[in-house]
Amino acid sequence: MNLNTLSNGTGDTQRLKNASSDVKQILKTETELDITADLRKKLHRAKKEKLEITTKHNAELASYESQIAKLRSEVEKGEALRQSLEYDLAVARKEAGLGRRAAEERLAEAHRIQEKLCAQNSELQAKTNEIEEAFQTSQQKWKEECRRFEHDLEERDNMIQNCNREYDLLTKEKSRLEKTLQEALEKHQQEKNEMESHIRETALEEFRLQEEQWEAERRELQFIVQATTLRVRKLEENIEAERAAHLESKFNSEIIQLRIRDLEGALQVEKASQAEAVADLEMIKNEFKEVESAYEREKHNAQESFAKLNLLEREYFSKNKKLNEEIEEQKKVIIDLSKRLQYNEKSCSELQEELVMAKKHQAFLVETCENNVKELESILDSFTVSGQWTSGIHKDKDKPPSFSVVLETLRRTLTDYQNKLEDASNELNSMNDAREKACNELDSTKQKIDSHTKNIKELQDKLADVNKELSHLRTKCADREALISTLKVELQNVLHCWEKEKAQAAQSESELQKLSQAFHKDAEEKLTFLHTLYQHLVAGCVLIKQPEGMLDKFSWSELCAVLQENVDALIADLNRANEKISHLEYICKNKSDTMRELQQTQEDTFTKVAEQIKAQESCWHKQKKELELQYSELLLEVQKRAQKFQEIAEKNMEKLNHIEKSHEQLVLENSHFKKLLSQTQREQTSLLAACALMAGALYPLYSRSCALSTQRDFLQEQVNTFELFKLEIRTLAQALSTVEEKKQEEAKMKKKIFKGLIRIFRKVVIAILAANRLKILGQSCASLFTWMESFKEGIGMLVCTGEPKDKHQFPKHQKEQLRCLQALSWLTSSDLLAAIISSMTELQDVIGKTDPNSRICGHLLIGAAKNSFAKLMDKISLVMECIPLHSSRSITYVEKDSLVQRLAHGLHKVNTLALKYGLRGHVPIMKSTASLQKQIFGFTQRLHAAEVERRSLRLEVTEFKRSVNEMKKELDKAQGLQMQLNEFKQSKLITHEKFESACEELNNALLREQQAQMLLNEQAQQLQELNYRLELHSSEEADKNQTLGEAVKSLSEAKMELRRKDQSLRQLNRHLTQLEQDKRRLEENIHDAESALRMAAKDKECVANHMRAIENTLHKVRDQISLSWSAASRNDFTLQLPKLHLETFAMEGLKGGPEVVACQAMIKSFMDVYQLASTRITTLEKEMTSHRSHIAALKSELHTACLRENASLQSDGIIMLMSAEKEAQIR
Repeated sequence: MNLNTLSNGTGDTQRLKNASSDVKQILKTETELDITADLRKKLHRAKKEKLEITTKHNAELASYESQIAKLRSEVEKGEALRQSLEYDLAVARKEAGLGRRAAEERLAEAHRIQEKLCAQNSELQAKTNEIEEAFQTSQQKWKEECRRFEHDLEERDNMIQNCNREYDLLTKEKSRLEKTLQEALEKHQQEKNEMESHIRETALEEFRLQEEQWEAERRELQFIVQATTLRVRKLEENIEAERAAHLESKFNSEIIQLRIRDLEGALQVEKASQAEAVADLEMIKNEFKEVESAYEREKHNAQESFAKLNLLEREYFSKNKKLNEEIEEQKKVIIDLSKRLQYNEKSCSELQEELVMAKKHQAFLVETCENNVKELESILDSFTVSGQWTSGIHKDKDKPPSFSVVLETLRRTLTDYQNKLEDASNELNSMNDAREKACNELDSTKQKIDSHTKNIKELQDKLADVNKELSHLRTKCADREALISTLKVELQNVLHCWEKEKAQAAQSESELQKLSQAFHKDAEEKLTFLHTLYQHLVAGCVLIKQPEGMLDKFSWSELCAVLQENVDALIADLNRANEKISHLEYICKNKSDTMRELQQTQEDTFTKVAEQIKAQESCWHKQKKELELQYSELLLEVQKRAQKFQEIAEKNMEKLNHIEKSHEQLVLENSHFKKLLSQTQREQTSLLAACALMAGALYPLYSRSCALSTQRDFLQEQVNTFELFKLEIRTLAQALSTVEEKKQEEAKMKKKIFKGLIRIFRKVVIAILAANRLKILGQSCASLFTWMESFKEGIGMLVCTGEPKDKHQFPKHQKEQLRCLQALSWLTSSDLLAAIISSMTELQDVIGKTDPNSRICGHLLIGAAKNSFAKLMDKISLVMECIPLHSSRSITYVEKDSLVQRLAHGLHKVNTLALKYGLRGHVPIMKSTASLQKQIFGFTQRLHAAEVERRSLRLEVTEFKRSVNEMKKELDKAQGLQMQLNEFKQSKLITHEKFESACEELNNALLREQQAQMLLNEQAQQLQELNYRLELHSSEEADKNQTLGEAVKSLSEAKMELRRKDQSLRQLNRHLTQLEQDKRRLEENIHDAESALRMAAKDKECVANHMRAIENTLHKVRDQISLSWSAASRNDFTLQLPKLHLETFAMEGLKGGPEVVACQAMIKSFMDVYQLASTRITTLEKEMTSHRSHIAALKSELHTACLRENASLQSDGIIMLMSAEKEAQIR
């Protein structure tokens, strides 16, 4: 126990010593650590102080720079404000100046317009005076012409003859026009037939060409189909040959697999060399493929460039064709227009000739009418002399009672002829307009031709550019072709090398086959030897009974030599393995040495890095000191700059205060200008609204005044015609009045003179009253000017001014100055402007609040417009108090003691007194019409009595004619008896008694004849007397009827002839319109045919382009098939046909046509055949791939079986060897 305690104490002391030593070491380490920590803290503090100093310095710098930037920005803002305000001031001054100038220019223009209007007014007044004078002269001429026509009715017979001649001329002209129309129709028909034949021939030629093209395309497609069928057949034959080869390969594979087992070991070295050769071949193939891809790219680029070239050429040819067609069409249009112009000029010349003829005819008619009037006067004078049985009505040598009818008919014919002349002039004007239109169309066509020529020039320039591009592309193509030729040469060289290598590979394969055969033989010999050896080892004797084949030839010494060789080979393998192991050990030693060297280099680099860090720390300390010095210098510079900037800032502040003051002034001016602007805008908007409302109110009133003026003119014309009609009736009544009434009128002329003086006095009084009223109206009226439209004569508007209150202050001799001042004060009146603005406030508020999409705002706007317009009218009525609302037309007839009623009462009294005394200065129209009716009734009664007498005389004449006929019959009988007597005289067998009796009878007959002749003579005398009486009565009646009826007949015949002429002209116009319609139809048919031809040509081009596209696609397909075929023949690839869809052959933009349908059907059938062939080829390829996969599977199975057999044989041989060694050891 004691020993244990002692041992424990010594152990504790040792522990304590160890612990104290540990504590000392720990304390030392702690002190060192504290020192290092203090040093680090000091470093950190120094770094922190440095960072704080730099941060403070940077913050101060940033603050100073921000202050400087703020001051600069404020200064720039002040300057910008100053510039903007100066610009606004300049703009405002410019606008004010422009406004003043515009106002001054407007005032000057207004003054100029006023002067022009005054000049125009004076000119128009002069024109009105001239027109009134011309109207009066024309009225006088018209009256003189009426008198001439009244005197010219005597020459009616010549007029009738001239009318007949004109009728004959018109019939001849009609026949001539019909012939010309027939010839024109025949020409049109011939042209139509020629055009139709030409269209048919062109269509047949085009169809024939299309058929030839389609037949050529069909032949090409048939050739393609035949080529595809031949390829399909070849493919089927190849597939059958492959099948036969497959079957043969199956049989051969079973034979070959046994031989391959022995060859696989020996072939590994040759396989490596072959793999290298294959790799080289693959490299060459890849290079060849790259060359082929480059060649294809170049070929594709060349094809694209050629395609672009072809497209450009086609576009050029198509544009040329289009332009040529357009030029031809325009030439045709120009020819048609020239023909139309010629036709219009011919028609115009014909119409002018007709006008000349009509004028000549009119002059001739005027002369004939004067002659007819003279003849009528002479006939009437003779009638009044001979026929004194009338009651002395025509003693005053006035016109006959039927003259009014003749005059009215003549007037009607003349008015009709004037209307026809006006129609002819209108037609002439229309033809001139048509000719002008044709000229305009010609100008437009010329302009179009010019534009087309410009387009042609532009196209030619473009063509030149395209030709340049084409030449450039051709040069590129030539370069590319040169490259392709070089690539082809290289490709040929590569192919030549590849063929050489292929021949070398074939030679190597043949050598390999020879080696494999030799190896196979050696392996068989080895196998037989090993088998016999195994049998000797197992049984100690040979078990095989006289082995057949190659085993009989070997001896035991040879077999032992072979075994020794094998053992030597095994020993050599062991030596090689040992050498490899030693080599690997050497490599491992080298790697360990390199690792050590790397570790040493790392340590050296770490030491170098530590030294570099220490050097950098010393450099940092130096840089710190330098930076502190620099920062101190910079702080001093910054303080100096801050002082300078403070001084600059104080100066800028002073400038800013000055700028602010100016800014405030400018702001005040701007606010003032803004107020003025808003006020002017309000005034402008209110004035615009007021003008819009006033225009909307003024124009309907103006249109109504225009309509009323036209109605007034129409009513005035009717009143004038009514007054003329009254005058004519009165003149007729006066002409047909009796002589007694004229005597009574001559007796009462004195009273009439007295009453006429009263009426003259009344007229003078009314004129004085009207002049005074006009004077008062002129003084009270404040009219500025009257506006008259240029194209609406007689329609004007009075523009008045509001009369100022201080009008009476001006003297009378300053009227013009007063009028100018009135106009100026009215046009620049502030009261009117204030009234307009105050009345438009409500409307402006509504306009500012309106929404255009809401309906309620529309109603509010209309209501506000109504209210503002009412206010405006009220205020304008207050401003324009001087102008009365109602004009002078609103004269009231309600007052009893008015001046108008007094004048009317006095006129009524004068008229009643005149009627009492029988004065007929102003006979009422009803009385004149009644007197005319009475006179016409008396004339009709006289005519009836004359007609009754004429009929009774006609009956007597008929009775006398009957008696004369009976006497003629008796004379005929007497002549017959005379003839019989003569016959009897001639006969020989007549007796004397008979002869005497015949003589007596003849004497009696002669007596009777004499008596009858006496009676006939008496009756003839009576008839002559009656005829004389009848002739007298008939001459009297004929004179009467000829005077009354022949004029009527001649005029009616002239009317009929004129109507016939009108009808013939209308028929001719109808024929012309029909011809024009036929011509238009022909033109439309020609246009349709041309459009059809163009459509056919377009369809043909589309079909041709489509067939070309199909041909290109088929060529591409052919190239793809040839490439795939070449690939399949070279590298045993599968033949893949490209898939064609019907979308590629879709005929876009083609419509109708049997040719198109046939083409589509042929393309569909070809597609069906192609799809069947492609499906058949794909199925055959699938079968080939399946057969190949099956062959590969069989090969793999054979390979695995051979390997298994080799493995089993090797294991058996090893077992046999092991067993032989054991037996040897046992022995």
